[in-house]
Amino acid sequence: MNSYSHPILIELSQQLPETSTTYKYIHGPESFSQIANQAKEDFLCLSDLEAKLDDGLLGREHLLQSGYEVWLKAMDEDEEENANDERIRLIGFLKLIIELAEELAEE
Repeated sequence: MNSYSHPILIELSQQLPETSTTYKYIHGPESFSQIANQAKEDFLCLSDLEAKLDDGLLGREHLLQSGYEVWLKAMDEDEEENANDERIRLIGFLKLIIELAEELAEE
């Protein structure tokens, strides 16, 4: 654990792909505000894979660049209902990460 790690954030991160940038930020030296910002971007993109971001990328492209490639491939190969359930579960964990990281950033 580094000086920025928080046990609850670490526990929540176990639900994310280990290759994801948010996971790496939680386990790295990044600040809580950086973790929250990255998790917000991932949250937005998982909420709408076709969303167009400020940098011109689509949500799916952002997720590919943010380490969700294996997860997206598995989602594409899965039955639609199971894939949607998995996506919603991941969105929920990101929401919790965002809220906690923002609270910790304010302290």
